Amino acid sequence: MHNFWTIVGHTAMSRLKTKAYMWSTVITMALIVGLLNIGAIMSFFSGEEEGTDVVAVVTEEADSGDFADALNAQINDQSGYEYLPVVPEKGLSEVVKNGEYPFVLHVTGSGESLQATLYSEGDDYGTMEAVQHNVQQVKESFLVQQLDVDLGKLEAIYAPVAFENQPFDEEGTVDTEESQGSRHFMIWGTTYAIFLIVLTCSMMIATEVATEKSSRVMELIVSSVNPVVQMFGKLIGLGLVSLVSLASLIVAVVIGSSFKEDGLDGLITGGAIDIGLLGYALVLTLLGYFLYGGVAAMLGALVSRTEDVQQAVQPLVFLALAAFIIVQLGMGASDATFVQVLSYIPFFSPQLLILRIGEGVIAPWEIVLILAILVVSVIIVNLLAARVYKGGVLMYGKLSFKHGIKQALALSKKEK
Repeated sequence: MHNFWTIVGHTAMSRLKTKAYMWSTVITMALIVGLLNIGAIMSFFSGEEEGTDVVAVVTEEADSGDFADALNAQINDQSGYEYLPVVPEKGLSEVVKNGEYPFVLHVTGSGESLQATLYSEGDDYGTMEAVQHNVQQVKESFLVQQLDVDLGKLEAIYAPVAFENQPFDEEGTVDTEESQGSRHFMIWGTTYAIFLIVLTCSMMIATEVATEKSSRVMELIVSSVNPVVQMFGKLIGLGLVSLVSLASLIVAVVIGSSFKEDGLDGLITGGAIDIGLLGYALVLTLLGYFLYGGVAAMLGALVSRTEDVQQAVQPLVFLALAAFIIVQLGMGASDATFVQVLSYIPFFSPQLLILRIGEGVIAPWEIVLILAILVVSVIIVNLLAARVYKGGVLMYGKLSFKHGIKQALALSKKEK
């Protein structure tokens, strides 16, 4: 048991102390903090205050100043309007080119034939949309006045219906656009985290085993430590590294949320973070790690050179990537037959089960059944991996999955 914890500590600390790991963790945390406060950061670096963009309104009718006044009545947070005296076509070119105004709106015609052209640098899509919306509203108000339509009746026609959605069960909840968007973001985030952690740690396990074999250090380790103890020590050690990485992500979210008005409570109460779904994500990430990690350790034991590691773990990469892609395809259609069937396959279960739980289209008994299948699969895979690992660490030569596994199993029996 002493050897086991020695391997766990050595494996974990050898990764945590590397500069590459430290810098990648710091950069990742900084990115998360930045993404949570992207709006404030963009406003700070833009150097512009809201409402400072002025749109110059140029018309060809002397009485069109009323149009600019009406536009000002529709002013929003992005732009205001300033009417310029009537100018000929050459004058319009001069107004556009002198750069005094960031936006120039040229309006021609009237009523139903109203046309508008916005001149700008072409890099502010938000202002363009706002101006187009305001021009449309002003045009509609002008036409209503010309047709002498009763404004009260017109408002009654376009008044929104008092629509309300209630669940059959008083304790039930109603899905809204905001909650659906938050749920999809949560599902995407957790499935990506599972994919990244499983893929990264599997590659680290296989690489570490292959490195020890290629440097002949493995022969010294095997002589003093049981290979099975060594394998599980590496799995636990790298698992602890993953937990530290996960903890750093949580710390980054807490720090990033502290700069927002509603803070972390706003993310939780607003539905951006589902505590129940997060709990399932942690359990499934752990099971997925030991499932993929056990296979990675087994494949790493069959490799004699670090150059062959990528080829060895390629099947695992394809499986993890396939599960991630299926989640993206199944988003919003998680009750599809192919998603339900594939969620029972252990290598797809961690990500697809998160999808089905998040979408709320799975019965409690199915969750228990899939988790049970996943736990049993993790045990079987790791028992098989331990036997292959025990014989594989003593093998050297060209990588071959079929013959390598057979030879490793035969060697493990002789070592008993």
